[in-house]
Amino acid sequence: MVTTRTPTYPPIVGGPFPWISVALVVTLGPSSFFAFCRAHYGLVFKFLAGGRKIVVITSSDALACASFADHRVLSSHVQHDGHLQALYGDSPLHARIYDTVAHKIFPILDRRLSKRTLGDLTPPFAQLVFDELKLFSGRPQVSLMRSLTEPLYVGANGMLFGSRFPQDTYEDFCILVSSLPRRLSNIPFWSFPSSRARDRLLRRISDYLKGANPATDDKLAATFTALFKEHNIPIEVAASSILSFMSSLHQNTFNVVFWLFTWLLADSTALAAVRSEIEKAVREDFGNLQTFIAEANPDKVDSPSFALLNSAVLETMRLTSVQTGLRYAASDIDIKDREKTIPILKGEYVVLDPRGTHLDKNLYPNSDKFVVDRFVESEYRGDLAATAGYPYYSLGAGKHVCKGRFLSLYEIKVLAIIYLSFFDITPIGRGEAPSSTWKPPKPSPYSVGTMHPTEDVLVRLRLKSVPK
Repeated sequence: MVTTRTPTYPPIVGGPFPWISVALVVTLGPSSFFAFCRAHYGLVFKFLAGGRKIVVITSSDALACASFADHRVLSSHVQHDGHLQALYGDSPLHARIYDTVAHKIFPILDRRLSKRTLGDLTPPFAQLVFDELKLFSGRPQVSLMRSLTEPLYVGANGMLFGSRFPQDTYEDFCILVSSLPRRLSNIPFWSFPSSRARDRLLRRISDYLKGANPATDDKLAATFTALFKEHNIPIEVAASSILSFMSSLHQNTFNVVFWLFTWLLADSTALAAVRSEIEKAVREDFGNLQTFIAEANPDKVDSPSFALLNSAVLETMRLTSVQTGLRYAASDIDIKDREKTIPILKGEYVVLDPRGTHLDKNLYPNSDKFVVDRFVESEYRGDLAATAGYPYYSLGAGKHVCKGRFLSLYEIKVLAIIYLSFFDITPIGRGEAPSSTWKPPKPSPYSVGTMHPTEDVLVRLRLKSVPK
């Protein structure tokens, strides 16, 4: 008598040899490992690592179902713990930091970073970005990454934390966040420089908090300092909470804006179209760049006049989003995946990885290509409305939607408008290669959250105009 067994679903990477999956993670890096598994096992698979059973979900329907699951059943607490562990190691302050961020800072951000109220915070942002960008003019060559992200760092910190915030902490911040993918993946590396950078950052933030005065501090900064005082939160916990928030605020935005510019530089037609749109909108809607800088509130930036730029940003987010961290199953739960059901058992972990959906050619034609006008609508309905009808998870979904999504879109678009209005930009070829053969760098296999580049890009900036 012949019997057949129902195939295991989801399939287990390595089958009866779980050490294979661990070896692949270490050898390939998390992003490359997930890509390998999608190719060989499909859009849902399970692997064993470090004593954990981890189910990876990359299909559209399953992602949607998991995103709306009860947070008491699929908890993101383990993800936050992992982030704190990566930032601070085995600190006894984890519980206090998590409580401060999750239950005190995040409720404020829900209100202050909403689409309706964001404009109350943004007036200083464009001018801060422009003032920082001017420092890069006149140099024979500059780092593309730094020329994009340092203005964002200064602008966003100044907008949210006020004029007293120590803006000269950019380099230490970059040293720290560049180490996070390996820290989060538990990949061995030389961590001493990033640990020292973190300690210097915490000292500077602590000094900033010690000088706080809710009566005179700027806007949101005053709210934070009043909150820390009201709840008697120690300086070391408050400083670590601010640094945790900064990490979430900047890291993915930095990566997205870098890839946006590199892909535009690699596609001269797309770059010319975006630049033409920006020049037309600044001229017709604002009169000149200086007026744009003075009036660049979220409502005016979220405009049909910048529809192609908005599409380019959304397309970059689609292509750069990778796995987003762990969820812990506090009880058994079934995740629907079209006609199938993914059984998640109590004690297992779930990773939501949108890349399988975002690169599905049935959902996105030419899905592996940067298509600058993919999200341009016949009638503009708002920055995120362009993703309606698409399975789009770059800014979270359901109960895990990104709290800073409107701020991130605003930051990137304002920077791009000022940068491309102020500079002509040309990439410098690697080695002896002419710039006409230039190609963007490759993504790091250790990327987490968004794709990290393996290297920076050097560019030449030629001043176009100086607002009076």
